[in-house]
Amino acid sequence: MIDVLFEQRVTQNTGLAAEAIWQAVAEAYASREQAEGVPFPLAFLVLPLVFHQRSAAVLASKSQPGALYKALADDREITIGLQERMQAMSDRTLQALSIAFSTGLIQIDSDHQRQLIPGRKTPPVQHVTEEVKLIMSASKRVGQAFGEMNIIQLATHLGVKF
Repeated sequence: MIDVLFEQRVTQNTGLAAEAIWQAVAEAYASREQAEGVPFPLAFLVLPLVFHQRSAAVLASKSQPGALYKALADDREITIGLQERMQAMSDRTLQALSIAFSTGLIQIDSDHQRQLIPGRKTPPVQHVTEEVKLIMSASKRVGQAFGEMNIIQLATHLGVKF
């Protein structure tokens, strides 16, 4: 069951959104041994996956490698409405990216096709609420998927278009 209050609380927090995107970027960058960042369009997948309680819970419960594959095998409904959520949250994603760039959480790597890379190595804050811990854990799994698959594979598996 969808917890509307959960989704309302988290989607209205742009700082949390910026950190969730940073977490995914940092995880992908680390999994690629800091050789390659995240293509810019993939940033638009993070919030619709981790700010959706059902998707976040399934993703957070999986371990790497293949956390996204495992999550999709357990719950194929993760992809239902993902394209619409991605489009609906595009402004929120851009606002979060603006905060992430201005605070140095995320940078653009001009050497590698202008990909997103983490601007810092450690999380900006320690979270105590279970809701936020769930979001950050799901963000890590999304980042792992970014490190394991290319943009075409992700788009195919998740049923989205950029």
